[in-house]
Amino acid sequence: MKKTTLLACLAILLIPIAASAYSVRKGDSIYVPKGEVVQGNLYAAGSNLTIEGKVTGDVICVGQTVNITGEVAGDVICGAQSINVSGKIGGSLRAAGNSINLNGQVSRNAMVFGATVVTSASSTVGWDFLTYAGALDLRGAIGRDLSGGGSKANLAGPIGGNVKLDFGGKNKNDQPLTIAGTAKINGSLTYAATNNANIETGAAIKGQTVHNLPKVTASKTSLPNSGWLWGELIAIFSALIIGLVLISFWKEYILKITDLMLNKIGSSFGWGILALLLTPIIIIILLITIIGIPLSLILLALWLIALYVSKILVGILVGRSLLTNLWQKQKDSLILAMIIGTIISYIIFAIPFIGSFVALLAMLWGLGGIILALKK
Repeated sequence: MKKTTLLACLAILLIPIAASAYSVRKGDSIYVPKGEVVQGNLYAAGSNLTIEGKVTGDVICVGQTVNITGEVAGDVICGAQSINVSGKIGGSLRAAGNSINLNGQVSRNAMVFGATVVTSASSTVGWDFLTYAGALDLRGAIGRDLSGGGSKANLAGPIGGNVKLDFGGKNKNDQPLTIAGTAKINGSLTYAATNNANIETGAAIKGQTVHNLPKVTASKTSLPNSGWLWGELIAIFSALIIGLVLISFWKEYILKITDLMLNKIGSSFGWGILALLLTPIIIIILLITIIGIPLSLILLALWLIALYVSKILVGILVGRSLLTNLWQKQKDSLILAMIIGTIISYIIFAIPFIGSFVALLAMLWGLGGIILALKK
């Protein structure tokens, strides 16, 4: 019980949550106009999200296009195809998408993953900037350290601390790193790449410049490296985004499924085992027949989706149980339950050896719950 309580407290500290007030919005287009003030956290799921007003808490969103031109007092945690921030964020920015553009101010840290990441000359990040991107173009100011990696990077703005980037051994760019003449690095520059960086005339690097060759694959006995850690963080972040979508659009079904999972634990595991073992056999049989190929592909896609969602359902159930027993005032907050439970579950899933077994049990439990709900 002590360990469970400790994990619950850790989960609450890991992600900022304003328990007093929040707003949930969904739809094709979500708009917070100028002059509107959203009290507390804003949870949004839709094709387009535009914030021109003010949010006094955090913004947690998922969609196709996200535009923030107003003010967010807390953190912004978003996953979308395109994310554009030209307003002010009082906390930290955590974003994942295809295209991410920062033209505004982030008071604390920025953690960004995208195919293209661009910061304009007018943008600022108050603390540290962590990014992994296919194409990185940083022209704004960074208060402290810059770290991460990707395929290609151009640094053209002031950086208050150290720079540490890894471009990998399979990078095909002749010069993956360019330090423009306008760049001012107040600390050291350390980068891992096959080729030397292009440091233009006028660039200022106060500390030493260290060029490392890409590391060889670590041995199996080595401790988990930073790549493993960031992979787990991305997995948690992705699960939170998917969980938000599930709750936003299918809240009643999620409640129904998790209730069935809790009330019929044995049946859930039984149906989960059958679905896990029989579905591939059915898919193979359908593939043998020419007519059944389209159906087999559809069934395969649905099966894979169900396997992924099943672990998130277990996380929601864990969160609901913790809130019911430890935080009665918030026991009806499904979003809070999803956040806490998913973080705790995925931390346990990441534990070597034991985590894989627990993840398998969670998948069977959640998968069985889905089957029971479909039967009804």
